[in-house]
Amino acid sequence: MMSGKRMVSLTLVLSIILVTCMGASHGKDRYAHQAQWAQEKLHEYYWNDDAKMMNNAYPSTPEGEHALNYWWKAHGVDALVDGYERTGDETYTERAEELVRSIIERNGSLHNEFYDDMEWLALSALRLYDATGSEEMKGYVLELWDDIKTAWWEDELGGMAWKKDQRYNRNACSSGPAAILAARLYERFGDVEDLEWAHKIYEWEKRYLVNPDTGLVADGLVLREDGTLDVNEAWIFTYNQGTFIGAGVELYQITGDKQYLRDAEKTAAGTLGALTDQKTGIFKEDGDGDGALFKGILIRYMVELYEVGHNKNLEKSIYRNVDALLKSSRNNGLFGQAWGKPAQNPLDLTAQLSGVFLLEGAAKLEAGKTGKPEKPGKPGKPDKPGKPGKRDKG
Repeated sequence: MMSGKRMVSLTLVLSIILVTCMGASHGKDRYAHQAQWAQEKLHEYYWNDDAKMMNNAYPSTPEGEHALNYWWKAHGVDALVDGYERTGDETYTERAEELVRSIIERNGSLHNEFYDDMEWLALSALRLYDATGSEEMKGYVLELWDDIKTAWWEDELGGMAWKKDQRYNRNACSSGPAAILAARLYERFGDVEDLEWAHKIYEWEKRYLVNPDTGLVADGLVLREDGTLDVNEAWIFTYNQGTFIGAGVELYQITGDKQYLRDAEKTAAGTLGALTDQKTGIFKEDGDGDGALFKGILIRYMVELYEVGHNKNLEKSIYRNVDALLKSSRNNGLFGQAWGKPAQNPLDLTAQLSGVFLLEGAAKLEAGKTGKPEKPGKPGKPDKPGKPGKRDKG
C-alpha cells in the first residue's frame, strides 16, 4: 500500500510532467490547457468565497487584507471574463458579478478618488456586460464614465488628471484607459460624443506624452507656474505603453485610419526594444504591489494589436515570455513578478493576475480567438467615421 507522503510526491511529479509536456511543443490547445490551469490556481490561491472577493496576497493574512485595492480587484474581474470568453463557462461571469458587487460594497461606493481606478473597473464591467447583457453592469459603467469625464482639464492645455485631490498631475495612466473606454462605449451604444472623447484624449496623450522618435509613452506631466511643461520621461511603464496601444487599436478599428495602427506598432516596437531584456526577450520586472500588474496589462493590448496587425514580433514576444513564466511556475502555479524566476512569498494578487493575463493572451493567439465578442443590443453606427472636427479646449 502506498504511503500518503509517496502519493503526494507522485501527484506532484505527475503534475510537473503534465505541465512540461504541455510546454514541449506549440501544439493545438497547448496554451488553452495552461490558461485553464492558471485560472484554477487563481481561484485556489486567491478567491475568498466568504467575502466573494479575491485576496490581496497568497498566503493571506488579516493585516494584508486591510486595504481593498480597488483597481487590483477590477483586474480580477477582467481575469474572470477572460476565462469565460475562452470556455463559455458561466461560473466565471457569475463570480465576476459577485466580485464587482463586493468591490462596491467594500469600497462604500462605486466611485473612487483615483480616476484610473474607476476606468479599470468600468472597462472590466463593460466586458462583463458584453458577456452577459447585464443592465446592472451597464449602469455601473455609464455612472463611472460620467465621473471619469470630470478628470479632463478645462483649460488651454487639457489632459486627464490622475487623482481628484491631485489634479495638477496629467497622466498617461488616466488617459489611455479612458480613451479605450470612450471608444468602446461608442462601439456599443453609438453616442458620437463618446467617440469625440476618445479622439480628444488620444490626441492629447500622443501630442504631450508620446516620444515621436521612439513611440514610448511618458508617465505624465505637470504645468509649472511659469507656464513650462515638466514631462516625466524618466518613468516609462509597461502598462502605459499597453493602454496607448489599446487606444490606437480601438480607434483604428472604428475609423479605418491606419495612422492609429502605425502609432500602436511604433509604441509596441519601442516597448520591445526598451522594456525587455535584450538577451532573453523577457519583459523587465516592474516591482511588486501595483507594479506587478503592469506587464499583464501590456500583454492584453499587445494581443489586441496582433489581432489587427499580425506582427510576428509581438507573437514571438508573447510566446517567449509565457514559456519563461511556465518554466518557473510549473511546481505550484504561482507566477512571480519577474517572469522566468520563482515566485516570492507572500505573492501579491497583482503578480498572479499578470501571469493569468499572459497565459490567456497566449491561448487567444493560439486559437485565433482574438476577435471581439458580439455586443448585446449593439446599435447600428456609421461605417468608419472620420475624426470629428477639432474642439475648443477650455
